[in-house]
Amino acid sequence: MAGSEPPRRLSDNDPHVAKMNVWNEERPDYKILLYIPNIIGYIRLFFLLIAFCYLPISPATFVVHYSISIALDGFDGYAARKLRQCSLFGAWFDVVLDNLSRGLLWTHIHPMLYMVSAVEWASFVCNHSLGADWQHSLTRHKEKRIISSIVACTLAKNFRNPLGVWAIAGLHVLPVWIFGYQYDLFGSHLWFLPKFVEPFGMVILGMGRLLCFFIEMWSIWVHISSLLVNTSAAL
Repeated sequence: MAGSEPPRRLSDNDPHVAKMNVWNEERPDYKILLYIPNIIGYIRLFFLLIAFCYLPISPATFVVHYSISIALDGFDGYAARKLRQCSLFGAWFDVVLDNLSRGLLWTHIHPMLYMVSAVEWASFVCNHSLGADWQHSLTRHKEKRIISSIVACTLAKNFRNPLGVWAIAGLHVLPVWIFGYQYDLFGSHLWFLPKFVEPFGMVILGMGRLLCFFIEMWSIWVHISSLLVNTSAAL
């Protein structure tokens, strides 16, 4: 019965006390907040806010500022590796900015598309719980080799492969493409492009986004299956 045993007095040699002491001795390194990759993240957030301020006034100006925010996403990771300023905060902050920007845009296009953002956030939570080794955790399931192979091919070299680029393009560019279609930016500002570019891009980016959705749902299922290993919560 819960609570039937008297509380146990912990000694200084108890491992639980040791862990608490180590935790209490740890101090946040606030210098990480000023790492160049994280400063790039703050700039991304600035352009994102400016973009949505311009949205009611000029959809085209919104796309410009939003695209700058997306483009900067490719520089923070490079800067982190080049300057040796990789950090757990930076990795977390980068994905939060990505999900925030796309979530705002998806819900602006249509309120029901909040579900797309919800899947992205759920996938982020599941992957984050796996730690730095999350990619390996998604590809080690031998009982589902076909799925694991597709995921492994897409995640290979940190998405630096044809399938990975396709998935990331669908993830980032598709909502902007749909937004451009919604506000007829192709007809008003990109009139010089051939007519087939708009629907062709929609199909290609949509298929890439479906590939990304497949991986997101797989990561959620991997997380759920790990929760079902032990059906009782630790109290």
